[in-house]
This record gives sequence, structure tokens and C-alpha cells, in this order.
Amino acid sequence: MNEFFDAGRNFVNHLIDSVWASLPEQTAADLANCKKDVLNGVKKAVNVVIDEEVMWTDRHLDNARRMREQYQRKSSSDTASDVPPVSPA
Repeated sequence: MNEFFDAGRNFVNHLIDSVWASLPEQTAADLANCKKDVLNGVKKAVNVVIDEEVMWTDRHLDNARRMREQYQRKSSSDTASDVPPVSPA
């Protein structure tokens, strides 16, 4: 089964190479540079989006940690005030 896919991949690669070979050399080089520039631009845009998402995830996690700490402090102070003071006997 793997040999079948390898043969298909080799055929497709040969076909693509033939298309590039049919172009004038300078046109092929210019087209290849344009394709690489577009792909690198997409890659940079995706990296920016991923970096933003990572930053916001860290920020949300820090905010959640602060909220949790505030809730715990409030809960511990509420339970302390609910207990009536001990009267000396």
C-alpha cells in the first residue's frame, strides 16, 4: 500500500517538475520567489496569531489565579467573622 502512495507521489512530483521546467527560467525563478514570499507571509501571520493567543491565555490564567486568591481570602475572612466571639467565663 505504501508503494502505491510513493508511486503516486513520485508521479505528481514529476508532473509538477515538468510544469516548472516548461516555464522560462527567469519566470520560474520569479514565480518561485513570489510563492515563497506569500507562504512566508502566511507563516508569519499565523505565528503572530498564535503568539497573541498564547499571550492572552497566560493573561487569562493570571487573572483567574488572582480571582481565585481573592475568593479564598474573602471566604476565610467571612468564616472568621461568622464565629461569635468567645466570652470569658
